[in-house]
Amino acid sequence: MKKKNFKTIKDYLETCSEEENKFIYKIYQDMKVDELVDIIFTWPSADLIFVIEQVGEYRKKLEKNV
Repeated sequence: MKKKNFKTIKDYLETCSEEENKFIYKIYQDMKVDELVDIIFTWPSADLIFVIEQVGEYRKKLEKNV
């Protein structure tokens, strides 16, 4: 399977399920403002990596519960 290169989080989330999107949005909604600012302005490329890792962990949890 070919690994896609995503330029933005939005591009990546378009490939995810509705439940995965809700999971990621909840993470960001629960963050403190200073954490969000740090992610957005200091580590923009790391932000996408963070989202991909979080979705991966979410999927693993779902597999264990099935």
